[in-house]
Amino acid sequence: MALAFNIDKALSLLGGEQDLLKELLESFVRDKIFEPKKLEQLETLDDKSEAVAYVHYFKGAARQLSAETLAQTGQELEDILRNKKTGSLEELNKKFYLDYQNAYKAFTHALSCMFFKVAAEET
Repeated sequence: MALAFNIDKALSLLGGEQDLLKELLESFVRDKIFEPKKLEQLETLDDKSEAVAYVHYFKGAARQLSAETLAQTGQELEDILRNKKTGSLEELNKKFYLDYQNAYKAFTHALSCMFFKVAAEET
């Protein structure tokens, strides 16, 4: 079963480096926020390459951070945008945004736990 955030897998991929994971999580939640309206606008263009690139950015970050459901939905969305598969863009856009929100919440929760762990160790 795919998870919104598989922290054990993420740490394993990073060789157990918690500081690196913290840095990557912070970058995800701070540096680029997914905007559903922007994706919808890009999808109206004849050339879907910008829409694919937009989804790919978040899908790639999700894979690196083991946000499994977001990565999976992102791949499905990319496949439809590249005409590799058929499906409802509207429904998949909604699912992608929901999966993004769940991953974002899981990341911010993990970051708050990391913060409190560090603070407790310092006292």
